[in-house]
Amino acid sequence: MSKAFTDEETPVPDGPEALPPRERDLPITRAGLARLRAELAELSAPGPSEIGARRARVLVQVLKSVYVQEPSLIDGRVGFGTSVTVEDADGRRTSYEIVGPDEVEPARQQISIASPVARALLGKRAGDAVVLRRPRGDIEVTVVAVTLAPE
Repeated sequence: MSKAFTDEETPVPDGPEALPPRERDLPITRAGLARLRAELAELSAPGPSEIGARRARVLVQVLKSVYVQEPSLIDGRVGFGTSVTVEDADGRRTSYEIVGPDEVEPARQQISIASPVARALLGKRAGDAVVLRRPRGDIEVTVVAVTLAPE
């Protein structure tokens, strides 16, 4: 029988050896770095929960492996730290902000520079057609606008 269907608690490893190794030198925006530091400060308050303590350990590792990359809007092209608006054939517009992998917030339309959608958009500029490969199906869009993302 699968462990998922038993009442046994599986112990969660604790300590640095419990965290998987991370890539080094991952990009992050200044705003993303500030949000992660604020979250760590909040979790470092006296009496954090066990889950909070684990998240704090993860954040410490994340903060050791990131560097601030300045936004890049060269020749009107999509790059790190830009906001890009696309339009599909039905006239629906969607905007994405290209950020580092550790600061993605889907509710804010922030996508990782390493995501398939961001990779398809990188280097494009207004007027370019792009096929976005998504789990729910590919879609062709046209880049409508590229700007520096707000901080």
